[in-house]
Amino acid sequence: MKKFFTQTIAIIIPVLFGLQALTAQVAIHGVVGSPDNKPVPGATVLLLSNKDSALVKGTISGSPGNFRFENIQPGTYLLNVSMTGFISYYSDSMLLTGTTDVNAGTLVLNKESIELEAVTVSAKKPLFEQKIDRMLINVQSSITSAGSTALEVLEKSPGVVVNRQTNTISLSGKSGVVLMINGKLTYMPMEAVVQMLSGMNASNIDRIELITTPPANFDAEGNAGFINIVMLSNPNKGFNGTYSLTMGYGNGYSPATALNFNYRNKKINLFGDYSFTWKNQLQNWDFFHSLMIQSVYTANTSHTERHTKEGQHVAHLGMDYQLSQKTMVGAVLGGLARRWDMTAYNNLSITKDNVKDSSVAITNTELNQWKNLLANINFSHAFREGENITADLDYLYFRYNNPNDYENRYFDAIGTPLETELTRSTKLTPFNIWAAKIDYKKKLGKNINMEAGSKLAVSSFTNDVAVETLQQTSWIKDPELTSRFHLKEKIAAAYASFSITAGKKTSLKLGLRYEYTSSNLGSAQRQNIIDRKYGRFFPSFFISHQLDENNSVNFSYIRRITRPTFRDMAPFVIFIDPYTFFSGNSGLQPAFSNSIKADYLFKNFIFSLSYTSEDGSIAGFQPKTSVDNRQIYAAENLENIKTINASLSLPLKITSWWNMQNNIMANWQKLSAVFSKGPFSVEQKIYSFNSAQNFSLPRNYSMELSGNYQSKSLFGAAVVRPFWMMNYGIQKKFMDNSKLRFSVNNMFETGVINAETDIPAENIYSTIHIAFFFRTYSLTYSYNFGNKKLKDKRTRGTASDDEQGRLK
Repeated sequence: MKKFFTQTIAIIIPVLFGLQALTAQVAIHGVVGSPDNKPVPGATVLLLSNKDSALVKGTISGSPGNFRFENIQPGTYLLNVSMTGFISYYSDSMLLTGTTDVNAGTLVLNKESIELEAVTVSAKKPLFEQKIDRMLINVQSSITSAGSTALEVLEKSPGVVVNRQTNTISLSGKSGVVLMINGKLTYMPMEAVVQMLSGMNASNIDRIELITTPPANFDAEGNAGFINIVMLSNPNKGFNGTYSLTMGYGNGYSPATALNFNYRNKKINLFGDYSFTWKNQLQNWDFFHSLMIQSVYTANTSHTERHTKEGQHVAHLGMDYQLSQKTMVGAVLGGLARRWDMTAYNNLSITKDNVKDSSVAITNTELNQWKNLLANINFSHAFREGENITADLDYLYFRYNNPNDYENRYFDAIGTPLETELTRSTKLTPFNIWAAKIDYKKKLGKNINMEAGSKLAVSSFTNDVAVETLQQTSWIKDPELTSRFHLKEKIAAAYASFSITAGKKTSLKLGLRYEYTSSNLGSAQRQNIIDRKYGRFFPSFFISHQLDENNSVNFSYIRRITRPTFRDMAPFVIFIDPYTFFSGNSGLQPAFSNSIKADYLFKNFIFSLSYTSEDGSIAGFQPKTSVDNRQIYAAENLENIKTINASLSLPLKITSWWNMQNNIMANWQKLSAVFSKGPFSVEQKIYSFNSAQNFSLPRNYSMELSGNYQSKSLFGAAVVRPFWMMNYGIQKKFMDNSKLRFSVNNMFETGVINAETDIPAENIYSTIHIAFFFRTYSLTYSYNFGNKKLKDKRTRGTASDDEQGRLK
């Protein structure tokens, strides 16, 4: 479909603007490429008059990215290159004398699209796009994503598993995921990340990038890679933007609204976004654990109904100012405010040798308040073509307030009340993070590009936890569960990488990164509970070879680190019932992984195969051995996890009105751990399938049917049972740049998490059943407002384009 649109536009535009007389005998030729030195076929190349930007000719770049204009009259011209998803490129002026052909060289595209007066070069992006080092989820192309949150989009994405119970995200079977927004690290703990994404309106998101093989200029953190959320932006001159309104219902009302805007004029670019989401829903949790206590089989079965209300505001405001043709400065201010309230009713039944022994009824009220503020200032300067420097300074403040109240009513085997216990807990955790980095790029020669940089991040947080029980008329603190800990961490890094074109068909990239970490955790009573200082090198290697115009191969190797999160290390307690609770683990160690990956590309089809071995893997919320009928879940270091991953991307065009994107993934994992009574290992074959069917209908209607399936998988030592979901949506576009979308997500209410842990040697057996997902109906109206003209000519090709793209 995209190729059809671009070819059609390239044919129509010359007719609209008038063909030039074919009297000259000279030609203009060149190649369209990407920043990683790969050809870009299918791009629209326009030859414009330098005097008034009138169109002279148009063409489409070929399979190797080449283009050519024949029989051009003498004069001064410039080239414009565009392609859906890329920044429009404008060349310098070229003088044709009528005697010599002109070689325009390689025209490098970064990302965007253009509009030429009444003619728009556009095409709908597929929902999923598989690139060499990442998977793109084009959120705006999905009808069923309208009115959804960022987390709900991720839950339907290939290879992504979201565990809302433990607030973790895994990618391709690996749990070390790092989140970026607009290419910037969030530095937030994963629990905060999951909660933030659960309230981020998808209407403000352009795309989500799942980056599985990050290069050396990325932080070495995260064995699974990076998830980069790219917010909507607009390159047009003047004031413009988009707003949307959503009303949804799925076991409770879920309204939402979103707004993004952009003002671009002369030297100033002002941009921002705001979104609000609200959810009111019921969640069902079921826990079971059993163990032998002095030869007595003891089993605990609990069911919890969680009535939740959640509201979240997310906003960003930024400005770029171009000091000169080569220098730009910018600033971004962002934040979120989230309030989550819950009233839960939990019924626990205890049996001994299959005979009911007692029961507990628990009423729990909980408040989660999250506040986050991010401030950034940045600088970019281009010394000359192929040489530039950028710098960033970030400050992040994050505050987490989580009070809980419990009323525990105990009963005997026949239901006679025994006692009532009132318990409450508080948890207040403020974070402060400073981060500064500088990056330098230089073209060392015709075939070699160099990148180098350094970074320093300084983090600190205080974890103030208290647990109290009402005794008569006084609240008495539990000294074992009450504490105030403080953590300080510094990470210093430096890197260098070289991109080398080894021939017409071969390119490679070599990188080396060094990171030094210093961590200290302690309290007034216990100093230096954690006091670690260590440095490591993280090499990376990428090579690509084009066999012919339709076939190419790639190979890569990277080494990564996964550090324990602040939350995992900090002592804390979350009660589910008097016998089931979650805890922190201050003894966690960092994990290190080595990965190799190979890709084979045939046209638009991509097959990838990777192998990862991670030592000291961190598994969140694993059940620990208990001798007193208490089931404690805490993060643990495992000995090793080995993962083999195979993926196949199959974009297919069935007819002119029916396109589909299929992604198939298969994993093999082997987990090895050492518990108190000896070694333990488990293997699991895992496969998943995602498919999106898109139908173009008459009268500006379109329809989407999508679904995903996840087989059995591992979460630490727990085996997660298969689950699947299907989604449907229909959309109507109107002539006033508005859209109306209706969608049904999780149509059959099959998105349920079931997990089982069975380690007989450790006297551990537990199951978890959690229903977070319910069928949701959403109706979304969105409108694009403002100027649709191109930005003015003076900003073309300047150093600020790349920086603005980085901030969008």
